[in-house]
Amino acid sequence: MVAGQHQGYPVFQCAQSAGVILGELCMNKKKVKTPMRAVFLLRFLLLLGTVCVLAAVSSARVLAKEASASGKELYEKRCATCHGVSGRADTPIAKLLQTPPRNFSDPVDMARLTDDQMYQAIKEGRPGTAMPAWGPVLSELQIGDLMDHIRSLTAPRPPTLTVEQLSIEIGRRIYKRDCAECHGADGHADTNAAKVLRPLPTKFADPVAVARLDDGRMYSAIKLGRPGTSMGGWGGLLNPAEMIDVMRYVRTLEEPLPAEVTKSELDVLVGERIYRQNCVGCHGEKGDGKTELGRVLVPHPRNFTNATEMARLSPKEMAEDIAHGEPGTAMAPWNGILTPEDIRRVTLFIRRTFLPKP
Repeated sequence: MVAGQHQGYPVFQCAQSAGVILGELCMNKKKVKTPMRAVFLLRFLLLLGTVCVLAAVSSARVLAKEASASGKELYEKRCATCHGVSGRADTPIAKLLQTPPRNFSDPVDMARLTDDQMYQAIKEGRPGTAMPAWGPVLSELQIGDLMDHIRSLTAPRPPTLTVEQLSIEIGRRIYKRDCAECHGADGHADTNAAKVLRPLPTKFADPVAVARLDDGRMYSAIKLGRPGTSMGGWGGLLNPAEMIDVMRYVRTLEEPLPAEVTKSELDVLVGERIYRQNCVGCHGEKGDGKTELGRVLVPHPRNFTNATEMARLSPKEMAEDIAHGEPGTAMAPWNGILTPEDIRRVTLFIRRTFLPKP
């Protein structure tokens, strides 16, 4: 009997037998008294149900055993050369490959590998790696058997490794593989690649730089990339859980602020960076608007050092001008580029730095 013929067969036999016996009982109503027939039918059906369940369980066990044997045989024939019989990917060939094969025995490495991703990798291969497409060779059932066997190779997560620690470790591995070349292994973005990039990659170790990087902004940058920079989108390569894993690890790279820097002073430092990045071209290093570009603009950019002009502009009005722009001037709206917190910080920097001291 070939694989698949067991499924449902005992149950079908039970149902067929029940039909025959019930038919005979119904055809012989006169020979069997009604109460006796009812009791007999009830007992018979209970017994039949038990037999059918046991037959179904037995059939399922046979199928599972066949599938397990099939998956093991396929794995040893098609996969073990690179991934190893035990799934550790420590074979001589694996050590020669530029992109190491996945270690199926590692619970950290396997934690974020969904069934869909595994299926696609087996069926279509993984471009840029030695993993070929097995779709033309294996049937859907064989791929399923193979996936089940691969899952059986994964060791359980150590009880000492918490869910949060697991997430951070997954993020560390992804960061090392995909991010460290530009951002640096320690988050200082001082690699050879980083030195030639403009703008420079974010320094995750710098608490001033990371202060602007809230979870929403970081997730968006990882998933969609940052237009105008070398940061590409990883949404097609990492699943949402993996992107969150990376975020959690990146947070561990941030160095503490110097003890003498207060929260308010941090806001001013962040505001200064925003100003130098986005405002200095028109308003100038000194905040007086006397730049090469500022001189040709009509009207001229606001002079932040003019006490009379600034006295008429409250912090709230200034924040609104930054967010929504000033019609009839070169001042464009920054809402959507700067967050409300960014605007608050750059406003704080301008007012603390350029306003004449009383």
